[in-house]
Amino acid sequence: MTTPQQQQQQTSDHPGIGAPRHWLTVPVHELVENQHVIQVDSEATIEQACDALIQHNIQSVPLHDARTQTYVGMFDLHDLAAYLLTTRPSTASGNRRDSTGSPLMRRAVRAGEPVGRLADVSQANPFYSVLPETTVAQVAAVFAQGAHRVAVMQNDRRIRGILSQTRVVRYFFEHCASSDDNANDVGAKAVVSASEDALLDRTLSQLGLVKGDVVSAQPHTPVIQALSMLEQFHVSSLPLVDGEQRLVGNLSVGDIKYLARDRALLSGTCIDLVQAVRFTQGVEEGRDRAAVFSVRPEATLRYALSKLVATGAHRVWITRPRENAPMESAMQRAGQVVEERGVPAAGSGRRASVSSVSANTVAIAPPHYAGAFDDAVCGVVSLTDVMRLLTENAPAPAANPEYNYASMD
Repeated sequence: MTTPQQQQQQTSDHPGIGAPRHWLTVPVHELVENQHVIQVDSEATIEQACDALIQHNIQSVPLHDARTQTYVGMFDLHDLAAYLLTTRPSTASGNRRDSTGSPLMRRAVRAGEPVGRLADVSQANPFYSVLPETTVAQVAAVFAQGAHRVAVMQNDRRIRGILSQTRVVRYFFEHCASSDDNANDVGAKAVVSASEDALLDRTLSQLGLVKGDVVSAQPHTPVIQALSMLEQFHVSSLPLVDGEQRLVGNLSVGDIKYLARDRALLSGTCIDLVQAVRFTQGVEEGRDRAAVFSVRPEATLRYALSKLVATGAHRVWITRPRENAPMESAMQRAGQVVEERGVPAAGSGRRASVSSVSANTVAIAPPHYAGAFDDAVCGVVSLTDVMRLLTENAPAPAANPEYNYASMD
């Protein structure tokens, strides 16, 4: 296998077209070639925008103004969360707690404005646009700060493609971190520096990703409270844990889009929502299991990357065995959580409606566990973490790119 040093030597000995390039110097247009861009009219309803997210299995969509032929922003799932929090039902006292809703959001809700007025209202993922010749290094610097995607524009101001954290991480893994020499699908073979290669073989503990203070929710946490946590802590996923911090499920920002279809789920709990979403996915997309992916603290970053790429997940939870914990089946534990809610567990023979929480939603398989039976959550490896580590360990000048990004926030 060719070492990073040998690859760099080959690059200097054979410059020119087709020569290996450092992965951060690759222009972004190569990563979005032949991409079909999904967009929604800015005058569409919120429900129509959410249907587009569900149909195409995406978490954000550019909003296009047909009248001016311009993009007014990006509709992101965090925008939907902010909208749902602002319009949630009144409390028992008759007052709605609007502390998380922005003035712009409240004006849009009162006026009944279309989805275009809600673009980027959460400020979680503003619309960033870049030119086709922008390098991966320049975009990676933005991703390391928490942005999830950028729009690659053409000269006529049309979107050429959407470049996401997921796409960049997959490109890096397939071209620089995988042992499969046939994995490359874009351009010439990329190279990685010695420092980056060494980074991949460090453990998650050594990288400081095991913190023990992961923001989490319990299966019976109200959905409204979980939405507030997602917005308050600026995270895209919450592990669902029991009283002993054992991982029993996962609530992702990707689940929120289903709330636009069934507002009754807003009055339920996290387990109600997760189970309803998984059931719907099983009916419409053929998925029949709710996967919860995890790794151990002693795993390497290379291994965590392989799991992120293989599963398409945006994060994997870091778990470790609890001391003196009995070897209890995760399947039994998840089934117990569901039965406690009066919801039929998998294999119980009972079926239920998906349209209402009160109808005892769910009859699907409990979550699948990649880790041990009785692990406790102690950290997380997100795509943002990966981008931050890669940019911090990138060789100069890629580590400090200077670029003026066009933002529509």
